[in-house]
Amino acid sequence: MLTAIGSFAVRRKYIVLATWVIVILVALPFANRAQEFLKPGGFSNESFPSVQARKVLQERLELTTLTVDFVFSHPEWSPFDPRFIAAVENAVDGLTDHEEIAYVASHLDDPQRASSMSNTAHVSAGLTLELDASLQFLEIVEAEVDPGPLDMIITGGPALYRDISLASERDLRRGESVAFPIATIVLLLVFGTLVAAILPAAVGGGGVLVGLALVFFMSQGTDMSVFALNIVSLLGIGIGIDYSLFYTSRFQEELRNGKSVEGAVLNAHSHAGKAILFSAITSLIGLLSLIAFDVMMLRSVGIGAVAVIFAALLAALTLMPAILAILGERVNRFRIMPRWRSGSGGSSQGRISFWVPLSNWVMKRPWMVLIPTSTVLILLAVPALQMRLGTVDATILPDSLESRQGFDVLREEFGFALQTIIPVAYTFGGGADARPGSGLADPFSRENLTRAYDIGRELDRLDGVTNVTSIVNLEPTFGPEQYELLYRHPEAITDVTAARIVRESVREGAILFLVHSDLHPFFPETRQLVTEIRALIPPDGGSGGALHVNGGASEITDLVNALYGKFPYIVAAVLGVTYLSLMLLFRSVILPLKAVVLNVLSILASYGALVFVFQEGNFSGVLNFEAMGVIEATLPILLFAIIFGLSMDYEIFLLSRVTEAYERTGDNVASVAEGLQRSGLIITGAASILIVVAASFVLADVVVVKAIGLGLAIAVFVDVTLVRALVAPAIMRIAGPWNWWLPGWLDRILPEVKHDV
Repeated sequence: MLTAIGSFAVRRKYIVLATWVIVILVALPFANRAQEFLKPGGFSNESFPSVQARKVLQERLELTTLTVDFVFSHPEWSPFDPRFIAAVENAVDGLTDHEEIAYVASHLDDPQRASSMSNTAHVSAGLTLELDASLQFLEIVEAEVDPGPLDMIITGGPALYRDISLASERDLRRGESVAFPIATIVLLLVFGTLVAAILPAAVGGGGVLVGLALVFFMSQGTDMSVFALNIVSLLGIGIGIDYSLFYTSRFQEELRNGKSVEGAVLNAHSHAGKAILFSAITSLIGLLSLIAFDVMMLRSVGIGAVAVIFAALLAALTLMPAILAILGERVNRFRIMPRWRSGSGGSSQGRISFWVPLSNWVMKRPWMVLIPTSTVLILLAVPALQMRLGTVDATILPDSLESRQGFDVLREEFGFALQTIIPVAYTFGGGADARPGSGLADPFSRENLTRAYDIGRELDRLDGVTNVTSIVNLEPTFGPEQYELLYRHPEAITDVTAARIVRESVREGAILFLVHSDLHPFFPETRQLVTEIRALIPPDGGSGGALHVNGGASEITDLVNALYGKFPYIVAAVLGVTYLSLMLLFRSVILPLKAVVLNVLSILASYGALVFVFQEGNFSGVLNFEAMGVIEATLPILLFAIIFGLSMDYEIFLLSRVTEAYERTGDNVASVAEGLQRSGLIITGAASILIVVAASFVLADVVVVKAIGLGLAIAVFVDVTLVRALVAPAIMRIAGPWNWWLPGWLDRILPEVKHDV
């Protein structure tokens, strides 16, 4: 099939080129709009218990879980100054006229909303909308709220998610503007000529544009997260340029070996083309695994990555041969850098001097190479043992954004996000269909107050709980009898706190408990607390009682449980399928095993770096971020899926060269040395481009994107310097003839795949 595709691209080169030009021009406007239909968030699922609990809170207790938060301040007026009060009331007056606003709460309703540290007050507007719809409504709110003489900052869920989307788009543009020029410089260093350097960047970039256009169209029919766009673009740029680089390099080698232009293209297609095809397959194996997770963000990356890798593969296997057939020897025009004596050269004198002594040194001292380098890999991975999974808050945004500034004020002056509040709804009395007046759903009946009282005591006794707020946790000395007397006429309660709790946390058939903890909302210890709350069995007594746990801590608990319940099985499946694919390609039991193990070591090294930098905060000043204290729960899964495929690209390219030499000579040592010499420069160049692209995303404002970029850059650097250049050749030298061992019975049943890659 590859031969047929290559022959067609050479014979119909101008038609293929014209077709691609049209496709790219058509794709360009849609690629620029790829973010248009992407959705914020994507870290939850409708089936999560926390999501079901949120619906209970909304339907049974009429509570909103999404708010727009206003931070009002004045340099001189205190929050209770009549002028300050009048300005706040004038600002928010009319908000409740919108049906999308459930309530407006200010410091006049709750004095704790007035800061004790400055002339600042906090006002919240509860929304009846879901997050997607709230972003558009936020524009209406911003237009209507006029703070007058006060300073105002708008924050809260809608504002934060909008800024995450805007920051993500800005990060993408910045990353692309940095990545492409530097990648072109790296290509100049590899090829030395301007035409050969620009070609992979142009073909790879064209593939990325088509891939992003596909993302645009898919996002209209499938929910896709805005967080996926940066990751998909990073992959598209890096992989697209890498594939084109491999192809161009082999074409130049064939020309140097005396082939005609047509022969050079066809040979490059049958050799490098197969390496590119199998590289794409291994990348897709890892990235397709993301679709198995029931979380929109991961599923979006999987879908988007498939689109851009497919487009990059198609460009490399059709557009590249067509262009090379047109250019011919002119691919070596406009030499800028001195001529490298490349390892891809056809003669023994053509190999770059660095790779010859390195390969010979590794072949002579394999154990001396293997032991220290393997030790370094293990040490790099050690911090991963301390990984704490969690999620992140508004601190992933730069403090230059208004919503982040508002969050910081709420955190520093009002204690937001410094402690955890877990809403727990106790429902009873046969639910919403209970017969009015039956008493089954009366929250103030003796039976229901007694059951609620027992629940309140159980919640209060859990480790990590500082206090519980509810209608049965007001006074430690009270029992059910006293609470029944207190609430016999709830409308007559004069205590402000008690009246507010009754007003906000009690409905027919439902009582709300707010569980307070000094644990961080998104830390592993808080997930344990959520698990313990869910394990409580509410007293029934025929009332059909049930507990529903909501809140950020509950949502991250569900996310971690959903992801890491599947992750080990998906890892095993990816490793297994990849092993079988490589065994089919290289007709060996040992080589695929070595490749899989070394890839896992590269991934673990990147995990260690994530923990060292982003969890523990090392180099946070240099990289301009606030330490997360945890690793965002989706990051290890994303990095596994991305790095596994990318690392395997370089392994396939190395092993292909080794296999080609071994089939020609039958000498294991000479073949490993030759494979390293011939592939060293190209692998280094390809990896350098990917490192540059990944590292450009370290400049991102969104910390999660920054973490992915750094984790990927470190993994690729470790892979190309330690693993491919030292550890892999050393192991192959030690294994000797065992590298090529395949049981006879297995050889007979496996389909034949030629090794002319």
